[in-house]
Amino acid sequence: MLEQMKARIDALITKDLNAGAFAGASAAVYRDGECLYSGTFGMADRENGIPMADDSIFRIYSMTKPVTAAAVMQLAERGIIDLQHPVSRYIPEFSAPRVYNPNGSTRPAKREMTIQDLLNMQSGLTYADAGSYTGHDTAQVFGAMEKAAASGKPMDTMEFCRRIAAVPLKFDPGTEWEYGVSADILGGVVEVAAGMDYRSYLFENIFQPLGMSDTDFYVPKEKQHRFTAAYALEENALVRDEGCYFGLNDYRTCPAFHSGGAGLCSTVADYAKFANSLANNGTSPDGVRILSPRSVAYIRTPQVPNAKLLWKGWDSIKGYDYGALVRVLTSQKDFGTIAPLGEFGWDGWTGTYFTIEPTEKLVILFWIQVSRAGTCDTARRMRNAVYGQI
Repeated sequence: MLEQMKARIDALITKDLNAGAFAGASAAVYRDGECLYSGTFGMADRENGIPMADDSIFRIYSMTKPVTAAAVMQLAERGIIDLQHPVSRYIPEFSAPRVYNPNGSTRPAKREMTIQDLLNMQSGLTYADAGSYTGHDTAQVFGAMEKAAASGKPMDTMEFCRRIAAVPLKFDPGTEWEYGVSADILGGVVEVAAGMDYRSYLFENIFQPLGMSDTDFYVPKEKQHRFTAAYALEENALVRDEGCYFGLNDYRTCPAFHSGGAGLCSTVADYAKFANSLANNGTSPDGVRILSPRSVAYIRTPQVPNAKLLWKGWDSIKGYDYGALVRVLTSQKDFGTIAPLGEFGWDGWTGTYFTIEPTEKLVILFWIQVSRAGTCDTARRMRNAVYGQI
């Protein structure tokens, strides 16, 4: 069965690679901590002739968010924070929030946002976009970050949080769902609650305990030959994408802003250590515990009604509810999958994708380097090829 699964996965990835859907890919499947499949395809850097390898380093963008959820839940189970605490308890600038009215005026919010609102994206915060007043103001903050970086005085995590706190919300906390900078604010909450910068917290409490030696907010010089190039699909052709997004730098130097929502780089093998810990109720296959089973259960518990996600027109989360910075499958029909209910995970802006099936302790990872890819068609088909054999 495993040989048949490997043949099917290899064939579907190779076909899409040859069709020009992506320049390279890295994929892996684990069950109960054992690697059942791993494969690399195509080029890590097409222009410089560098093939994809097992230790190729990717920008993982929003796959940073589940790591942030784990960090927050660690502090919760240690009694340092409470999920019902107002965010202003840690970052005072979030007290007395205001909400935009449809005409662009503002009013006082009905209540402050809580840590839980940030975890389930019901804070009222958004990403930068032109579709709302809040999105417009958030874009101004990201623009200020770019100017600060260009001037040699980059904005750090806490300054970013304070600037976002001044942006009126799109809606009252707890009333709607909107994907946005909530996880970045949680990075600031962790800094205050733990008394250390967010990067140091992750290293001491997640990366070093799990042996994740290739995961960081930048790629050190000695590893940059392993750093994958990024591409964008333009007019049905892949072109190199040298842009910096979401307030991030070029990953060649350690940033001042440790983005809890999008900042990390990693390898498939490194991130699999984290994912396998979640699949095993918070303990790695070799016995290192980073979370309690109850904290993992909270992360993967549906917290937002599915209908609130469906109306966004976001096809990759149809059939899913939202937990604590992860999607949770609640309808096989709506997504069109044979994956079992309760499967959870997330993806990244450049096509990094992972999912966990907790009953089988199954972890599936499929990573490419294409901007705006998210959960691509290849990832969906790979999931079904795995579930069809397990």
